[in-house]
Amino acid sequence: MSVADRIRHTEGPVRLRAKWVLPIDMPPIENGEVVIEDGRITHVGKAISPREPHIDLGLSAMLPGFVNVHAHLEYTVMRGLLEDLAFFPWIRILTALKARLSLDDWIASATMGAAEMLSAGITTVADACDAGASLAALLVSGQRGIVYREVFGIEREPSPENVLAVLKRKIVSMEEQIERHHADERISLGISPHAPYTVSRELFGMLSEYANRKGLRQCIHVAESPAENELIRHGTGPFAEMFEARAIHWDVPGVSPTQYIAQCGGFDAPTLAVHTIHVDEADAELLAAKNVAVAHCPKSNGKLGSGFAPLRTLLKAGVAVGLGTDSVASNNTSDMFEEMRSAVFIARSREQKPDVLSARDALHMATLGGAKALGMDSEIGSLRAGKRADICVVRLDGLHLTPTADDNPQAALVYAARASDVALTLVDGRVLYETGHYTMLDIARLRPSVAHIRTRLSSEAQKEIARFGT
Repeated sequence: MSVADRIRHTEGPVRLRAKWVLPIDMPPIENGEVVIEDGRITHVGKAISPREPHIDLGLSAMLPGFVNVHAHLEYTVMRGLLEDLAFFPWIRILTALKARLSLDDWIASATMGAAEMLSAGITTVADACDAGASLAALLVSGQRGIVYREVFGIEREPSPENVLAVLKRKIVSMEEQIERHHADERISLGISPHAPYTVSRELFGMLSEYANRKGLRQCIHVAESPAENELIRHGTGPFAEMFEARAIHWDVPGVSPTQYIAQCGGFDAPTLAVHTIHVDEADAELLAAKNVAVAHCPKSNGKLGSGFAPLRTLLKAGVAVGLGTDSVASNNTSDMFEEMRSAVFIARSREQKPDVLSARDALHMATLGGAKALGMDSEIGSLRAGKRADICVVRLDGLHLTPTADDNPQAALVYAARASDVALTLVDGRVLYETGHYTMLDIARLRPSVAHIRTRLSSEAQKEIARFGT
């Protein structure tokens, strides 16, 4: 009988036991147990009595489900499509390809992305979406999430007022979707003023004001690329050339992207700043003063050659930092184990110090740190009585984890484990994924749809790469 079936047929509390339990806010517990009732954790501790009814997960590690603080589920179909490009041509071609997809295409793509994340132990995702399809995906996948509706508006037309009016209608529609599915305890909404090169000064302020009025959180791509930094500081580079070609008027701020967004009032609502690569100590202190959290996406940043975020500087300033995979169009996998490893190795290489970031620190960023960055740490991010039973179970019997997992589970998970080692993913105590099987999704039906979309998109991508891929 599967674990999902055993949990479903258990009357009363469910008692899960494993070789290791990693609460995150406490030291690892060897031969530990987690007790679940009505979707919440009621007890975490040492497994004492063998006579109590329980489900033994064997040689495995039980930890909070990963919190992916930045993703673009809608772009899943673009995995491997735009390879070996610099950031500016990459985003330019990506933008052109987006117009080729229908809402049904986006939903199929986003749902496939949600499935991949479930198989990797990701229970919560903060997703930035353009078409709104990621909401549909999360509603059916069973995951927890924040869906940020992206907003663009750098040109005079449509006016900022019109852009805001359209956004308001989209948010109302999404709220109605959540209400129809009775998912308001699992999924919340936010807005994403996309970036300082796609959102005008006036619109930034209007969006922050709207977010505060509605109680919505924001996420903004901040200081992501050299091209963005060059535009904001000096008014030069590929973005400036694009503005000139499109007759977009642009007053050069002459400050850092972080300082510019703050001047616009863009950080005046609860905000997650995504990437923050080209920031200095003053920028980090500004982010901390504004209570802006950061989504650190080391793999995506590295693949696009955008640079490496000064993680130590951000943490020293007191900025809350979580880990994000970004989209698989710029990363290729939604594997938080890879993100943890990359975060540690890059931070140590950047500072040339082996103690800059530990395995324990990386696990914290991937779970409780991410929950704090999203304002959700009272509900998720650690295994603690009273919190939601969002749990990831990782098999430790692989040769690549032996014998590290015997006495150092944190090192095993961060330095050696991979997404394929995930055995179980639970949200609210319900199994959503178990060793290749999904309880809420029909992947066999989804695959042909995604393959068809990709075939159609590939030829279009080649045309765009021929035009702009330099």
